[in-house]
Amino acid sequence: MSDSSIITLTNGAFDADLSPLDRGLAFGDGLFETCRVRAGQVPLWLLHARRLRSGAERLGIPLDEERLERERDQLLEAASGQSGVLKLILTRGQGGRAYQPPAHPAPSLCWQFRPGEPPSWEAGQTGVTLYQCRHRLGDNPALAGMKHLNRLEYVLARSEWGNDYPEGLLLDGEGRVVEGTLSNVFVRLEEGWRTPRLERNGVAGVMRQLLLDSLAPAQEIAVTEAAISVEELMTAREWFVCNSVFGLWPVVGLAPEGAHWPVGEQTRQLQRAFDSWLEGRSTTKSMIMTTTGE
Repeated sequence: MSDSSIITLTNGAFDADLSPLDRGLAFGDGLFETCRVRAGQVPLWLLHARRLRSGAERLGIPLDEERLERERDQLLEAASGQSGVLKLILTRGQGGRAYQPPAHPAPSLCWQFRPGEPPSWEAGQTGVTLYQCRHRLGDNPALAGMKHLNRLEYVLARSEWGNDYPEGLLLDGEGRVVEGTLSNVFVRLEEGWRTPRLERNGVAGVMRQLLLDSLAPAQEIAVTEAAISVEELMTAREWFVCNSVFGLWPVVGLAPEGAHWPVGEQTRQLQRAFDSWLEGRSTTKSMIMTTTGE
């Protein structure tokens, strides 16, 4: 049974279905973005669009940016200024012989809008306990950083726990911290803040990018992209996970190890900076445009 409150737009038509011949269904041949919508606006849209464009270039999927903006506005107009979560799926479309892509792709754009404030926003105030997943992420530099449609590793990891934890922690084959199942990780060690490098696996989140490019520097908080072992994580002074929908979640525990951390002062500082950014997004939008060269 479908949720009647969800608005869908497929290739410019409301409530339309995607063809079963689409390569996104057959091969996961595409990308997606999940965006927070706040009062009819998508505050991080420029960073979402930049990541989508970069991924499309790497996969060789042509992206009509005028169409992208037009269909986004079409969906947001139908949402009538509501807050919620927008999901965009870009596929290569139909065609090609087996794995061979078509010579002249006709990409599909599929949009979803789910109204309502994210139910997990409260966790940002109290902190969260994560579950350390047994499943390890494999190395795949060709796809690292992209938010591509091949998410079975994350499905397997998420199946390890029920509803006791809001998020899981993912490691690579050598036991290094990579990310959460739907978030990125920032850790404050004795020598300063680190976030894992994402050259071999993982997703380069847009909230992660906002923190690296704008929010952390504005707060005079230096962050290094570098490896983080589990042993180092256990010595952290504070740490958090982040994504574009829920913002920043301070991490206060890790199961099943039973480790605990306080909600850190600099995590709160960055949360306040993000809240201020949301309130004055038009000013920061200009800063992002300068940072990204748009």
